[in-house]
Amino acid sequence: MSDSQVDEIKNRLDVVEIIQEYLPSLKQVGGNWKGLCPFHNEKTPSFMVSKEKQIWHCFGCGEGGDIFTFVMKFENLEFPEALKILAKKAGVILKYEEPRLMDQKTKILDILEIASKFYHNLLLNSAEAGTARKYIFEKRQLKKETVEDFSLGFSLDSWDSLLKFLREKKYNENDIFLSGLAIKKERGSGFYDRFRGRIMFPIRDVHGHVVGFTARLLPEAEKKENAGGKYINTPQTLVYNKSQVIYGLNDAKQNIKKENLTVMVEGNMDVIASHEAGIKNVVASSGTAMTVEQVNLLKRFSPNLAISFDADLAGGVAAMRGIDVALREGVAVKVIMLDPNIGKDPDDYIRKDVNLWREAIANAMPFMDYYIKKVLSTLDLRKIEHKKEAARLLLTELNKIPDKVEQAYYLEKLGNILGVSEQILRESMPREKLYKNEDYFEEKSRFSITDKSRPVLLAETFLALLLKYPSCLNYAIDYIEPFMLPEPMFGEIYKNLILSYNKAVDSGSLESVVDNISKDDKTKNYINSLYFLAERDFDGFEEEAIKEEVVKSAKALKTNYIFSQRKRLEAEMRKAEEKGDQETMKKLMSEFDQSVALE
Repeated sequence: MSDSQVDEIKNRLDVVEIIQEYLPSLKQVGGNWKGLCPFHNEKTPSFMVSKEKQIWHCFGCGEGGDIFTFVMKFENLEFPEALKILAKKAGVILKYEEPRLMDQKTKILDILEIASKFYHNLLLNSAEAGTARKYIFEKRQLKKETVEDFSLGFSLDSWDSLLKFLREKKYNENDIFLSGLAIKKERGSGFYDRFRGRIMFPIRDVHGHVVGFTARLLPEAEKKENAGGKYINTPQTLVYNKSQVIYGLNDAKQNIKKENLTVMVEGNMDVIASHEAGIKNVVASSGTAMTVEQVNLLKRFSPNLAISFDADLAGGVAAMRGIDVALREGVAVKVIMLDPNIGKDPDDYIRKDVNLWREAIANAMPFMDYYIKKVLSTLDLRKIEHKKEAARLLLTELNKIPDKVEQAYYLEKLGNILGVSEQILRESMPREKLYKNEDYFEEKSRFSITDKSRPVLLAETFLALLLKYPSCLNYAIDYIEPFMLPEPMFGEIYKNLILSYNKAVDSGSLESVVDNISKDDKTKNYINSLYFLAERDFDGFEEEAIKEEVVKSAKALKTNYIFSQRKRLEAEMRKAEEKGDQETMKKLMSEFDQSVALE
């Protein structure tokens, strides 16, 4: 993998478009884009993206960089994984030449992808998979195109068929074990295949990488002794964390954006059947409660969520916990009601008539309306104890909705239902804090970034102006030297800026000035933050006003340098005089005269 390929990916992708996939609320403000930072709690947007420079920076927490650093931080990935994701988006085929690309996670992802193809080929072509093919194509009536789209597969009822295949591909057993595909033998050494005699459902992350599998027993094997659970899943690995993955999202995300709605179902087959029927904004929770990570993943594509409870679950505990998480994260949640007379799940609905499933989605009920109906169905409001219990349950749930307008709407509705004034209900709302104190964390993060001395802040403004308006260097050079800036790094940036500017002027171009002084990642990130500082505070200023600001800053920095030098020299001269050290006094007096000459 060469730097030229990294540059090619950067050239093909736009930082604004990439970040907007993660932050749909990012808005254009002047020449830049702005939004709430995803890396710390804040209420006032301080996250900026420059289309011109292809960089981003947050003034609240100090994070910044390019498309690679953003994807790495947001997804919690190492460089090789981020590289794969962005290369795929850019249509660049990577050539693996550097050892850093063959880290453990990359090897595991490669193993899982190869295993998925191995299982898929067995399903379509092996004699042993005949019963599995009959189940999928005849009983489930799936088309071959759908089976291929979801890479459905079959694992042989063998202890080591996959291990043998992967060993032939030169992968070692320990890496296969770390991928979750093998189990260590209890006695002796060695491993055996985790999945045996099962229909295989590859689980892909939002970027399309296979990160694990759900494996289903064939119906006739379910009743066999020691058959194991109907479904088994990949255990947690370096690449698979069930709290961060949503089945089918990679295939559904564009349609979720288009429909502005995520439809969440219980099982993998419900997703596949919906996809085949042309309803492609459907994903699965796989029977577990949604987590904050999963909800925030879905929010990238739509703030609206419709959840389908299987008729025999009718809003199980796990589903309700997931809804609580979604409500607290500001997602608009609806509930899809299924009629057990039609079918117990979406797959049943689709088999009977796909339009029944479409209608069920269209008629989804806002969650609070559903919950009110559910609670009241078990209580008799003519009894005071039941009325109090209804108020307690409903107000507890309502308190999880952060939107005050929505809260007010349902308080009025509950008042009418319970025959209690809205004011009393409002006063009865639970007072426990659901979140950390966001104001505190926002203030704390802001304080840690801006707790700087006045000379440092002044130097940052001075350098920011020169980075954005390098032609103003002519005015700055007349007033201040690099050594007069309050930090060595500032002096180094200023010195290199002057050298790069002179070189750029000689070559007739100023476009490379900033790039020429960005040596290491830390310095580059800091310089980018200074560039954004000028964008934020001086965008739209006239050239004369910028010149005046540069000169004013340069004069102030020079005055501060002279003042601080004199204070230091005076203190050292007093100590030398007390000791009677004439040699040091002579040297210090010379330095003092030089500081006077600077004025």
